[in-house]
Amino acid sequence: MADLISKRYAYALFEAGLELNKLKEFKDDLSSVVDVLLKEAELRKVLLHPKVAKDEKKELLNCIFNGRIATEVLNFLYVLVDKRRENVIMEINREFIELYNEHENIIEVTAVTSVLMDDNVKNKLRITLENKLNKKVQLKNVVDKDIIGGVLLNIGNKVIDGTVKGQLQEIEKAMKGA
Repeated sequence: MADLISKRYAYALFEAGLELNKLKEFKDDLSSVVDVLLKEAELRKVLLHPKVAKDEKKELLNCIFNGRIATEVLNFLYVLVDKRRENVIMEINREFIELYNEHENIIEVTAVTSVLMDDNVKNKLRITLENKLNKKVQLKNVVDKDIIGGVLLNIGNKVIDGTVKGQLQEIEKAMKGA
């Protein structure tokens, strides 16, 4: 149910952003709100508490975000409070980013490596992936000390294992099958 609700609200904000030509601004603002909520546990507690009055929640949001985010996004937050949907803001943000990325032909890729990739290597990988996928790639590098070498790519719901460990496992499977 929460998934359906978050999709509907994300789509409504997305459509408004598209109509007003403010998609990126809305995406950035909503992500900023979520970042603040993730960092400030007390704020999150108050905002999600069912006994705190709607007006108090809206005033709190106004004090924190007025002038820092688009008026339309602040009004969107007020609607969430009025409808008692503030508990799905994280999911709405996730859904909004998916809609935005699809609209802008962006794909998020995570490269898991044994050491942090330098900017030059990261940029080369990004360009190679953009050429192969015909999409703009947002590349994030995550370090995993269990990887001996190579790279593990998470592209959407696909995993491409180019690690030494993965190659050794493939060799082992082939030898067992022979």
